[in-house]
Amino acid sequence: MKFRSGFLVGLGAGYVLGAKAGQERYQQIVDATKSLRENPGVQRLTGEVNQTVAVGKDRVSEAASRRVEQAGDAAAAQASKAKDAAASIGKKAEDKTATGGTPSETVSTTSASSGSRPTGKP
Repeated sequence: MKFRSGFLVGLGAGYVLGAKAGQERYQQIVDATKSLRENPGVQRLTGEVNQTVAVGKDRVSEAASRRVEQAGDAAAAQASKAKDAAASIGKKAEDKTATGGTPSETVSTTSASSGSRPTGKP
């Protein structure tokens, strides 16, 4: 809305400044613009549009705030779950090493990146 009205004002200003009709035509355009701005119907409509935009802006702001809060709550819940899962895995590993066993989560030192690849032949 802002862009459109700014564009129209710019277009009108360009026409007025670039018009070759002289001072008389310029004065007609200025008078027409002034009478349009001073028209009670236009003023009322402008006030209503401004009020509608303000209400819409408030609604969007409130909705965005709610969404941000929901996203923050969801992220906190996921972080809590991840923390609990990590603590649970760590506790299992401690329990296994304390009883003399090896934790099942240990990683093999041989991997595809170390160069040992299965050949597919028995």
